[in-house]
Amino acid sequence: MIKFRLNEFKAVAKWLDKYLPMPLAFFLKGWLWGLEERYIDAKVSSALDKAIAPHKPPEASLSEPTFTSTPSEVEGLDIIQLTHTYDD
Repeated sequence: MIKFRLNEFKAVAKWLDKYLPMPLAFFLKGWLWGLEERYIDAKVSSALDKAIAPHKPPEASLSEPTFTSTPSEVEGLDIIQLTHTYDD
């Protein structure tokens, strides 16, 4: 038995049970259940983005690191170095 959490989806599932043959209704309710999961995830993500937006810094405070590669004594094994300056 598929259990839905939102009333809108419960109403659609009830309509499917009432007007469609059982195998088709069961298949569509399974698809609807997956759609409900994605809908809830999208709503939660949107709400979190709205809640976090006032607290996020307007611009990134870090700059790109610099990449240097120099050949070493071993062929094919370069010395790779990343450097970064931290500004406050």
